Amino acid sequence: MKDLPHQKPYLAVTGLSSGYGDHEVLTDISLAIDRGSFFIIAGPNGTGKTTLLKCLAGLTHPQKGSVTLDGSPLNSFNQRALARRIAFLPQSVETAFSLTVREVVLMGRAPHLGMLGFHKEKDLALAEEAMSFTDVLPLADRTLDALSGGEKQRVLISRAVCQQPEFILLDEPTSALDLAHQVRVMDLMERLKHERGMGVVMVSHDLNLAAMYADTLCLIHQGKVAALGTPSDVLEKKRLEAVYGCRLFVEKSPVAGTVHITPVPARFTTS
Repeated sequence: MKDLPHQKPYLAVTGLSSGYGDHEVLTDISLAIDRGSFFIIAGPNGTGKTTLLKCLAGLTHPQKGSVTLDGSPLNSFNQRALARRIAFLPQSVETAFSLTVREVVLMGRAPHLGMLGFHKEKDLALAEEAMSFTDVLPLADRTLDALSGGEKQRVLISRAVCQQPEFILLDEPTSALDLAHQVRVMDLMERLKHERGMGVVMVSHDLNLAAMYADTLCLIHQGKVAALGTPSDVLEKKRLEAVYGCRLFVEKSPVAGTVHITPVPARFTTS
């Protein structure tokens, strides 16, 4: 796919504050995400990462500030129109496991179907293409409950690809996967960026994966942006130790040349 032309930020957050009832989770967040970029949100538990992702998906409305898509407020889109442009994959997905992989992937076409909800040949072809892209086509006739965790994750990503969005938003998609499947999912996200021009926005606890894959890293701490920029700029030792409240060993990865972070157990610390 050809490089996308230079353009203004496509998904933008301005002065956003959000929370639940009287409890404010996020305070004065501003950031911008281009199409065709890999944007990762990181930070300690309970700091507002998932809330921010839900605001970007239009599932949670800010108490202050705004979220815009291509210059238009998210709340100006109806649900179907927004689903054609943004796919959201939560950390936990309730799916009828008796469905086959093909049936699950075809769910991604729902925002594009007519009033009767019938799939056309184009929808079936797009589902086949999405399954092929995510390497789950050989599993098409198997039920979801017969798959491993890594296979299920790729099926759910395939459903999102079949949706043909401009952005895919994922909440910790690698947290329950082994190392090999983590890399496969991250490589797949990178392919979506390069081959489909899709914007990828991901919440992740794995700073080392973020260092290798993110174009932009947003570090959230206590509901605010602690740092925003390239991974090499954001993942600075003193900042990370202050945010996470533990000792860290930060070095350059001999493989990727990116920042590599190792937590230091208490027994190795000195007074």
